[in-house]
Amino acid sequence: MHSRRTPRRAVLSVTALVLTAVTSCTSNDPGSTGASTKPVSGGSLTYASEQEPDCWDPHTSAQDVTAFVQRPVFDSLLYQTPDGDLKPWLAESWKTGEGGKSYTFTLRDDVTFHDGSRLDAAAVKANFDHITDKATQSQYAAGLLGPYQSTTVKDPRTVEVRFTRPYAPFLQAASTTYLGIAAPASLKAGADKLCAGSDSVGSGPFKAGAYTRGQQRTYAKNPAYAWAPQGAGHTGSTRLGSFTLRFIGEDATRVGALTSGQVDAAAAVPPQQTALVKRNGKLSLVTKDIPGAVDAFYLNTTGALFSDVRVRRAFQLAVDLDAVVASVFQGTGTRAWSTLSPATPNSYAASLEKSWPHDPKRAAQLLDQAGWTGRNAEGYRTKGGKVLTVVAPVYGKASVFSQAYQGELKKAGIKLDLAASTDAVEVSGRLDSGRYDVVETSWARADGDILTHFFLSTETSVGGGHNFSRVANPQVDAWLKEAQAAQDPEKRAIAYEKVQKWTLDQAAVVPAYVEKSTVGVHQRVHGLRLSISGWPEFYGAWVEAR
Repeated sequence: MHSRRTPRRAVLSVTALVLTAVTSCTSNDPGSTGASTKPVSGGSLTYASEQEPDCWDPHTSAQDVTAFVQRPVFDSLLYQTPDGDLKPWLAESWKTGEGGKSYTFTLRDDVTFHDGSRLDAAAVKANFDHITDKATQSQYAAGLLGPYQSTTVKDPRTVEVRFTRPYAPFLQAASTTYLGIAAPASLKAGADKLCAGSDSVGSGPFKAGAYTRGQQRTYAKNPAYAWAPQGAGHTGSTRLGSFTLRFIGEDATRVGALTSGQVDAAAAVPPQQTALVKRNGKLSLVTKDIPGAVDAFYLNTTGALFSDVRVRRAFQLAVDLDAVVASVFQGTGTRAWSTLSPATPNSYAASLEKSWPHDPKRAAQLLDQAGWTGRNAEGYRTKGGKVLTVVAPVYGKASVFSQAYQGELKKAGIKLDLAASTDAVEVSGRLDSGRYDVVETSWARADGDILTHFFLSTETSVGGGHNFSRVANPQVDAWLKEAQAAQDPEKRAIAYEKVQKWTLDQAAVVPAYVEKSTVGVHQRVHGLRLSISGWPEFYGAWVEAR
């Protein structure tokens, strides 16, 4: 589910059909969505989203969709451009101290929250205190703060954030919606109201409007907005007078709303419907690779089955990923070679490409060596009368890709049990207790530090982490902490490459495919570019009169 992830640890192979790149009418330029005509102000835009947040509080929720729907409302200290560069935003400048153990921000003096209060250092402290407060039960934002120690107000415009050890990923984390800055008074509304979305008060270019659960949310222009970051593609207040998010989970209905003109743009156009969009001369497709952790299978290295590295390697080599990806995504998908997407800035290990091709003969040899030499009537391998079964918890419904992967594994005699459940508590319980063999998931983040969340020994699901492989290796921990301490992007990339290579060599993970975002856009919409994470940015968008 791409980092379009479900609540808490229910981030499994519920993955919807990947948001794929397409040809012909597709633009790979996230700033290109229409003819070059003069921008106009006013008007409204309607966007069909494939997901709706379960919780609207980005300080609490781990869902990517929460970050998306609240980005227009909440600004952050820094801004990450679609190309990955970090720019000042609410902070006009910053300094790194003590080798990365402290970060001092000088704030803008012209920022006003939607409730009329002004941004100051105390507001930043209130937000970070809220994120790290145990009562908030942060599922992701607190993790982005890593080895957080404290936030100190130096003066009204100066705030210092300290860590117990050098932590370079903080600057990128500070650009995300999860660490977005809300009006301090709104944080006192309580968890229920903040999650319900009824008290979302930021300083962003849009103000949160009426919300009807299961249907839509409206956003109104913030006319006072005058602090857009460099690289945002626009300055001043928004061109749009308002916009509306409609929540349409069913693919055919969502695409139908786009082709019929009921909405101006739509998310997640699936492969089998791209031709329909391309045939419509009034529509185009905008696509972008998603950075972070690709869709992958994380093997439980401590479980009875996959504690044997030979079985893990057999699982890794048994499937013809090129064929599966080509079939499921109709020739438009990209198979993955590493845990990280190539779109992840300063992190992807290109050296791993072609390093572990499909090798069914070697997979068979490894399974023989591991004692799985028998075969039952269905063709599955057996040992001591037990069928070689890989249990994969699934929240919701297994994706088409997961089912295709299941079919390929059967050819190797491996039974993939897609244990689907709509009970998030049940699924989380299985993960926390280790009652699984593999977890299929993805997680978007425009920084290689996402590897820490998946492979640092302390990042277990019990504590809100994602170490589903249950890797507990001192050398891996050392590489990850080395990367966190390094201020030089090249040094960080070297450490991340070592982690990517080790996890593949040990078959702790089997990368599957690179997640992509594909948005269908009507020709009357302009400037609706995709962010670094592949979500539309409405700030610079505008629409022609109908």
